[in-house]
Amino acid sequence: MDADYTSQGCPLCGHTGRENRPNQGLLFVCTHCGHTLHADLVAARNIRMRTLLIRQDWIRTGRLSAAPEASGDEAKAARLQRYAELRWSLDASSVLIAGRMAC
Repeated sequence: MDADYTSQGCPLCGHTGRENRPNQGLLFVCTHCGHTLHADLVAARNIRMRTLLIRQDWIRTGRLSAAPEASGDEAKAARLQRYAELRWSLDASSVLIAGRMAC
């Protein structure tokens, strides 16, 4: 599980940047959509979404990750791009329904 940028990426809009953590403090404020939350909670949500993505891949393919056809840096960039496409819904019921449909 990559923990890269989990406290810098917005779980609502996907914008990732150091500027989302003013003064490297515990407050997360997305400069793109304005979402504000404790940085540790933002990281936990992002890790949860990444874990669900890996779980869905495992269920679909029987493997935890595909063998990369690129260098380590290119594979990492592709994973981070895929993670950036994940979104957290404020409506928990829609997340549960979507999760059940995906499995």
